[in-house]
This record gives sequence, C-alpha cells and structure tokens, in this order.
Amino acid sequence: MVRTGGVPRGLVAGALSAALLFAAFPPLEWPALAWVALVPILLYSLEAPPRAAALSGFFAGALYWLATLAWLTRVSWAGWMALSLYCALYSAAFTLGVAAWAGPRAGRPGWGSRLALAPALAAGWVGWEYLRSVLLTGFPWNALGVSQFTNTPVIQLAELGGVPLVSGLVALVNAAVALVLFRWMKRGAVRGAAPSVEPLMAALAVALALGYGRWAVRRLPPEPDALRVAAVQVNVPQAEKWSESWTAEINRRVRAASLEAVARDRFDLLIWPETVVPDFVRTSRISRRLVDDVLESGVPLLLGAMDFEAGDGRTRYYNSAFLFEPGGGEPQVYAKQHLVLFGEYVPFSKWLPWLRALTPFEENFSPGSGPVVFRLPGGGPPESAGAPRTVGVLICFEDTVARLARAAVRAGARLLINQTNDAWFDPSWASRQHLAQSLFRCVETRVGLVRATNTGVTCRIDRLGRIRERLPAASGGVPIPEVLPATAGLAPPGDISTLYGRLGDWVGWGSALAALALLAAGWRDGRRRSGLDRPGWARL
Repeated sequence: MVRTGGVPRGLVAGALSAALLFAAFPPLEWPALAWVALVPILLYSLEAPPRAAALSGFFAGALYWLATLAWLTRVSWAGWMALSLYCALYSAAFTLGVAAWAGPRAGRPGWGSRLALAPALAAGWVGWEYLRSVLLTGFPWNALGVSQFTNTPVIQLAELGGVPLVSGLVALVNAAVALVLFRWMKRGAVRGAAPSVEPLMAALAVALALGYGRWAVRRLPPEPDALRVAAVQVNVPQAEKWSESWTAEINRRVRAASLEAVARDRFDLLIWPETVVPDFVRTSRISRRLVDDVLESGVPLLLGAMDFEAGDGRTRYYNSAFLFEPGGGEPQVYAKQHLVLFGEYVPFSKWLPWLRALTPFEENFSPGSGPVVFRLPGGGPPESAGAPRTVGVLICFEDTVARLARAAVRAGARLLINQTNDAWFDPSWASRQHLAQSLFRCVETRVGLVRATNTGVTCRIDRLGRIRERLPAASGGVPIPEVLPATAGLAPPGDISTLYGRLGDWVGWGSALAALALLAAGWRDGRRRSGLDRPGWARL
C-alpha cells in the first residue's frame, strides 16, 4: 500500500469509510453520511493495485462490522469476531473488483465509459451485499439502503426491488462522487476527457426516486378493515428469562398486564413476544393455566414459546408461535424457519460437540417447513365482503429476511407480526438496528406490521414503513410490563400487489451476477495488462 505520512493510504481510506458507515446507522443515525460513506475506499481502489484494494476493503469492513455489531459481545465474543471478519470478506471482494475492472477505465475519455462506470460500481456493491444476505443461510443486516429507514420517500423504492434497489441508489451517488473526485485529482493525467456525466446521472436518479416516493405515498389506498391489537412488552431481563425462580414472576407480569389491558379496551388480538413462557406451552400445566386464564377474557392470544416433536428415534425442537382462541381447541402453530447461526443451532455439532459452547441453548432447534397464515375469528365488516382476518408471524430476526415476509403475504397474510426478544442485547443499539430492518418488510409487501418485544421496540408500522405508535424504551433495573394498544390496518385481500412481491429479489440477483461478472472481467483484464504500466492482478 502507498503510504501517506507513514500510514498506508489504504488503511486511512478503510478507516474513513468504516467510520462514515457506522455513523449512518444506529446508534448515531446520521443517514446523510451513507451517501458518501463509500467514497474513501472507492477513491483508493480506483488507483490502487487489486490486492492492496482488497486489503483496504477488508480493513474497512472489519472495522465497520466490529463496531456496528459490538452488541453481539453480550452473547458471544467469538461469534462477534467471526461474523464481523466474515462480513468483511464481501467488502474486500467489492474493492478488488473496483481496482481490477473499474480502475483502468476511470480515466478513459469518451461517453461510453462514463455512462457505464457509476452504475457498474453501484451494482457491484449491491451484488456483494446481496450475496452476504443469502449465502451460508444469509446475514441481511444493515444493508446500505437500510440506513435510510427514516427517509420515507426514498424507501418507497423497496416496493419495486426491495432493499437492494434502495442500496443501489445510495451506492450510485457514492460512485458518482468518487469518480468526479478521482478525475479532479487526476485531471493532469486524463486527456481529452468528456464532461463528467455521473453527477447528472446520480441527481436524476435521486430526483426520480423522490418523485416516485411521494407519488407512492399519495396513491396508496386505505385498508378496508382493521384489527384492534394489544402488544405486551414484558420487560424481563435476559439474565432472568430462563431462571426457574423467575417463572412465577414472568407469568404474573404477563397475566396482569394482559388482563388489565382487556379490561380497559376492546381488542381483537393479544400479542405476547417470542418465547414469553420459559417452557413447552403445549405440555406445561403451568403455562396452559396461564393461557386459559387470559383466554377467559374472550380475546384470542398469540404467544411465542418452544415446541417439540418426537418421532423417528429423535426429538426435534422448535421456536414457535401459537394462536390460542377462546373456547379451547388446538392452537394454530407456526415454527420459525430462519434460525440464527450459533444462536439457535450449531452446524456440525454432531461431529464437533465442543462447538455447543458457542450457543446459549443445550439443543439445536429445527427449522419450520414453510409459512403459516393464522386466521382469526370473524370476517370483517360488510365492506370487506367477509374477507378472512389473517396474520403472518415473523419470529425474532426473521423480519430481516425479506423472502419470508413475501412468502407469508403471498400465502394470504393481511398483517405481519414480529415477535422478538431483544433482551439478549439490551441495553444497546441492537434494538434500533433491528427495527430499521423490520420496516422494509412493510414497504416491500404493502402490508402493515406489529412488533411485540420482550425488551426492544414494540410498535406498529404502516404499509409505507412509518412508525405510527410505539412504546418508550425500557429503562431502570427491572421495568414494569407495558402494553401497546394499536389499530392495525389489514391490507386488501388477494394477491400481493407490489412488483417486489411478484418478482422477488430480481434486483439482488441481477446485481450479484453483475458483481461476479465484474470480478471475472477484472481478472481477465489483469492478465492482459500484466506486462503494461498498470500492475497486474497478482501484483502489489
């Protein structure tokens, strides 16, 4: 790496990009910085040898992820370090492609090169970001576009192409700024250059996005009917969550908060958070007595609890949601599909049992088989033609996985519910980051969402991704339980209406193919340039 004042420039560029990216997300939450956060590593990579650029990208990614995921240390220091370094590989792949393919083209004259470079760089960033969200079960956390979660007009793009399209817009602006600065700094070496078109391209894209967003906000029709829900935030510290001495206190808290809420108001559904009861609700007499007591109020109850299934000589455990209705009968059940690596299951633990030390559970959970749509009693008012009142559940970090929300809506859900327990990481900025991912599911599907958390952000989000009601953050040693009453609109029944809902991750997969193609083209070009003035693929 070239040094500046004794410090390698690649490390300086990486540190600057990491700091800007960190500041764009919670806890600092300065989203404007995301529009220039990639500029330092882009500027360096456009003129650096590929291997040095890759090291700079890896350094930027490692610093950023170690900082933004610092809350993971509350669960596993080893997991925090391993996940952060793994995610850094994707930013390294991005800067490697920039140096190998875009660097030699950045100073060329002509309109063709100018028109292609910025979109190609944006697609490259989005492609590697999307691959991170799907490979090895996926980690779709803090994509670049998620930094804009409070920018309502801009995030409406998600109904067309999901978070990758929003990330692409932000990355395009970063690329345009970097290319203009690169040519300005190298203006003596760039002869006969055509005027810079990248700023105009980026400005036009932003203007179109803002115009579309404002139009989308105005055109969305109202929901035909609604549910009156009560989301209970139990506020149990994680240190006590699985303590036998706290079981009675947890049950007392959730019972008292629920019955007090239904005594004050009329509700169609009570919602308790993920694994609110610390045992198997189907077989536990204590938990069933708790459920039956609350059901005497006449209000259906949606709760999170563990479940199991015995057969074939083994027992399978599930992280599940149960819908109990007044009057008895078997509950409707949904088993979590997307399990958290080293949180709910340990790969290869059958052959490497020592890996279990990295997870807080004694047994691996098993994934559910598919989406389940819960149907609530009643069919809505006459104007909805008796449409069923249906909800789909996303458990814990499942609300970060867009395809799961899309599948639930395509299966008939008119409202999404996220049950989670962020007490693992509280107090920290994890809860706010989690919320930021969650609201994009509403924009992508045009279906509202209610979040019920043990601790964290309990709220209602509308179909435009706006937080409409929320409980204040829990404070104090052991805060008392709270209840969020909300009127949650039900989306019109029928097929999903958005382009993203119909086509899925078309932007993500297309960008992933583009990113891989750029890397392959850079490798090919590097071999051809190996004897010229620019260093080849394998040279520093």
